[in-house]
This record gives sequence, C-alpha cells and structure tokens, in this order.
Amino acid sequence: MTARRAGLPLGAAALAVVVWLVPLQAFGIWTDTVITDVPRYQRVADDIAAGVLPYRDAALEYPPAAALLFWAAGLMPGEYGAAFGALMMLCMAAAAAGAVVAARAIGLGRARQVAAGVVTALTPLLLGNLVETRFDLVLTALLAWLVAAAAAERWRWMWALLAVAVLVKLVPLVLLPVLVIWQAHRVSGRAALRGAAGALAGVAAPLLAIAAVAPSGLWDMVGYHLDRPPQIESLPASYMLVLHNLADITVRVENSYGSQGLSGRGAAVVAVITTTLVIGAVVAVAATLRAGLRRRRRGADARMMVAAVAATLTVVVAGGKVLSPQFMLWLVPLGLLVAGRYGVPALLATVGALVTTQLWFPGRYWDLVALDAGPVWLLAVRNALLVALVALCWPRLAPAAPPPDAPLPGRDPPAAAPERAVAARFLVD
Repeated sequence: MTARRAGLPLGAAALAVVVWLVPLQAFGIWTDTVITDVPRYQRVADDIAAGVLPYRDAALEYPPAAALLFWAAGLMPGEYGAAFGALMMLCMAAAAAGAVVAARAIGLGRARQVAAGVVTALTPLLLGNLVETRFDLVLTALLAWLVAAAAAERWRWMWALLAVAVLVKLVPLVLLPVLVIWQAHRVSGRAALRGAAGALAGVAAPLLAIAAVAPSGLWDMVGYHLDRPPQIESLPASYMLVLHNLADITVRVENSYGSQGLSGRGAAVVAVITTTLVIGAVVAVAATLRAGLRRRRRGADARMMVAAVAATLTVVVAGGKVLSPQFMLWLVPLGLLVAGRYGVPALLATVGALVTTQLWFPGRYWDLVALDAGPVWLLAVRNALLVALVALCWPRLAPAAPPPDAPLPGRDPPAAAPERAVAARFLVD
C-alpha cells in the first residue's frame, strides 16, 4: 500500500486513538455509571497466572482465545483495567483502519470510505463507556479486516481471521456459508471447501485439546449459552416487556448467568420462535447471495457479499435470545459498508442503534430491570432499528446483466451502425 493510499486508514486509526484518549479518558465522559466485566476478566488472568487451568480447574463461559486475551492484559505493566483498556484502544484503531480498507476494497467512493472510518472511530462517543469494559472490540477489528480480506481475495487471511474470530466469540461461525459461497463464486467450490475445512480445523484444534483434558468444562462452556433464558435486552424479551406495558402481561425477571433475563413460558415460546426465524433467515441470506452472485459483475458482487455478511450477523444479533449491549460493536463497521441506495439508511440505522443503546445502558439499565416504561420503550426502539437494519443490509438480487454486445433499449444493434452510415451517404448523394 502506497503512502497516499495508507493515509486515510492511518488517519481513521489516529482519530480513534484521539477519541479514546481525549473525551473518553482525559475528560472522562460516560463515567457517571459503569457496569463492567473487567473484574471478571482479571479473575481469569489471575487464575491462569496462579496455574489454574481454565475449563478444567475453573469454569469459563468464553472461548479459548478470549481467555488468552484476558491473560495477555494481565502481563502488561500497570493496573489491569488500564492495560485492558489500552488493548481495546488498539482494537478500536485497527477496526477504524479496517473499515476504510474494506470500503475501498469493495469500491465505495471516498466519501463513504471517510464515513466508515470516522463513524467507527467515534463509536466510543456513540455507544458509551462499555467499549473499554468489554472485549468485543477484538471481534470488531477482526470482522473489519475479514471483510477487507474477502473483498481483496486474500483467501488464507480471510479463513484465518474467521477462525480467530470464532475462537474469540463463537457467533462468527454463522458466516461460514456466506464465505464459502463467495470464494466458490470467485475461485471454485473445491478451493472454498478447502479453505473452510482449514478454518474449522484451526477452531477444532484448541477445542479438542480442551476436550482431552476437560471434556465437562468444554460442555459447560457450550451449555452455558444454550441454557440461558431470554436476556432482558433481547428482541423476544423486549416484545414481552412491551406487552407488559401495553396490556399488563405478567413478566418475571430473574438474575442468572451473570445477567438479567425473563423467565416463564411466554418468554420461552417467543425465544423459540425468534430462534427459528433466525435460522431460516441465515439460510435465506446465503441462498439469496448464491443466486445473486450469478447476475452480478465483478465489483458489484463484492458489495453483495459484504451486504450478506452484514445481514447474517445482524440477523443473529437481533434475533438471538441473548443481546448484550456490547453486541452492538459486532455491527460496526459492517453496517457502515452497505452499498447502493440502502447504504446511507443502513449507516444511519447503525448509528441510531448505537445511540439508543447508550440512552438506557448503563445509566438506566436498572430502571429497565425494574420494568420502568421509559427504558422499555427505548429498548424497543433499539431492537426495531436492528430489525430495520436486517432489511437494509439484505443482499438484493439484480436483473441478469446483458451481454456486452447487447443493444440498449431503443437503439439499433451495433452491427447496424455501418449499414446506416452507408445508407446515409447514398441518400445525401
């Protein structure tokens, strides 16, 4: 990459650092209320330093790469929270630079490249202080560069980044069908399957190692997420909360799994329905992409791939039974890279989802748990924006492109042009 081409990504990364250090740290905005997971991460780091093996000697609900991240923060000099925040700042800068590179790789104009980088860099102002108290910015950076690698046909990097992302958070595994379809379109199905197999092998290796020494610990990690009730911030929970406000439907909030969720048959039924819809939507996105790539020319096909990645991840975030506020970070910058006439609305919906999340978390979170109407409606608006974002990101089918020599409507075919010239000369003569 030349110095001129590197200028915009580096500028976006520098802006992210400035935003982090000045308003977030020096002026201390968004610090009036803090709900943090950092002490939990520090306990994991301290346990590892003391020789306690995660999954075998102590239960851990996070995948192994997350445990390594917690441990690495503990090796850095200074107080653990500051060290962890410094790592997240670097991830924020990497995500901002990756957003610009991805936007450039799919052919977005300079204005959209700048918007993707700037909005990503401003995420701490839009979403609040949770950006430095959760490790999800690691996934933000990985997804930005994964999309850039996919658009640039850096297949080994694409699959390697996917494997690492899955080992940080299991959710990116849902992107596997889209990425296989994309590489099969650009290269071949055999190459795509080889790449996917390599990525899955990279994920399986550490998991099998854990299973060999702590099979119950590995199952506890998976079961932890499967057994959780609908989290109070999720789409199925917000549906029940709105019914509670409108029709006084009874809901019960329980404290479990390190968060607050809704118990009872109604919430469970709604969660099953939304989960089923999520599975169907993920399959539908992949099918739409596969059909649409046959009709897209080079360049437009990459933009359709990015839309499919964004739609798939947004579907899972919006419809899952767990939707923690930090999951909004997974949608940055994917929601900023949608092309075409839905690109700007998708960008605005992404920003709107970030801002409305901050309006109730963390400052009014406990009011939400107490079922106060204000934060319940703010949550409902945020979740409605996520549903709208799914529709805006959905990969659109395009009419089949005409062959290069096909005549345009209302015009004679190219072969008729010499005949017209001859006829015109004889008429003049």
